[in-house]
Amino acid sequence: MTTRPELDQGPPLTQRFAQLGETRVAYLDTGTGPPLVLLHGCPFSSFVWRGVVAELADQFRCIAPDLLGLGDTETPADADWTLPAQAHTVLALLDHLGLDRVALVGHDHGGAVAQLVATQQPARLTAVVLADAEAYDNWPSAEERPFVRATQLPVAGRLVLWAWSRRTLFRWALGSGQAVYDRAVLTDELVDGYIAANLADPHRRAKTRRFLATQLDPGNQAHTQAAADALPHVRLPALILWGERDVHFGPEWGRRLHADIPGSRLEILPDTGHLLMEERPAEVAALIAAFVHATAARG
Repeated sequence: MTTRPELDQGPPLTQRFAQLGETRVAYLDTGTGPPLVLLHGCPFSSFVWRGVVAELADQFRCIAPDLLGLGDTETPADADWTLPAQAHTVLALLDHLGLDRVALVGHDHGGAVAQLVATQQPARLTAVVLADAEAYDNWPSAEERPFVRATQLPVAGRLVLWAWSRRTLFRWALGSGQAVYDRAVLTDELVDGYIAANLADPHRRAKTRRFLATQLDPGNQAHTQAAADALPHVRLPALILWGERDVHFGPEWGRRLHADIPGSRLEILPDTGHLLMEERPAEVAALIAAFVHATAARG
C-alpha cells in the first residue's frame, strides 16, 4: 500500500489494492465506525472525496475505490467497464473486505453504479446517497458531449487529452465545462490531483479515452433506464443530494429521483455546481453523516 502525498486534508489517506481476479482495484480505506463506500464520477477518481472523507473519518470507515478504467485501478486491456461490471466490482470489493452491508454514496457515474446496486442487490446496503447522478437518459449531458466526442477523434482525441494534462488547460476545461459554480475551488492542488489520476501519462490518457467511449455507448446508457424502472420498488433509506447550479444534471433530475424512490429525502445545495464535494465538502459530509446515523437509529 502507498500513501498519496497530495491528499493532505485531515488524516492521511492510504491507498490500498485488492486483487479481484484479473482486476487490481485501488481504493482508499480510512477511519473507524460503520462502513461508508463512496463512488466517484467520470472521469475522476477517489481523489474527489478527500475533503468529505477528512470530515467523516472520525465517524465512519470510509472506503473509496477507483472505478474500472479510472485512477489507479487496473484491468486487462479488453476488460468490461460497463455499469454492470462496475457494480459487480464494487460488490466483489465488499466481499474481499468482509463487508456484508454498507451505506453507499454515488456521485455522477458512481451514482449510476449505486442505482444498479440499490435496485439489484439492496440487501447489501443500509442506505444509499445519490449525488448529481447519471440517471435515466441524462448522460452524457449536452454540455459534456462535445468534450467527450473530441476525445474520440482518431488523432486529435489523443492531442486533446495530452493538452488536458497541462495544469492551465485542464483548469480551463473544468471551468469552461462548468464542473463547478465557484471557480475559486479550482486550485492547483485540485487540478494536479485530477491530472495525476487520469491524464498524467500515456497509459492513463489511453484508459481515460477508452472510458469516455463507454459514455457514448447506447448499450451502456440503457442500464440507467432499466434501473429507473426498478426505482419505485426500492425500499432503502435514500438521500438525494444535489447542486442547485449543476448545469450538467440540473436539480430537476434530483427531484425526479426523489419522486421515484419511495420515502427518499431531497437536499439541494444553493450556489453549488456539479462537483459539490469540492465546493462544499463540510456540508456534504454533514448531510451524509446525519442521514446515515438517522437511518441506523431507526434500525
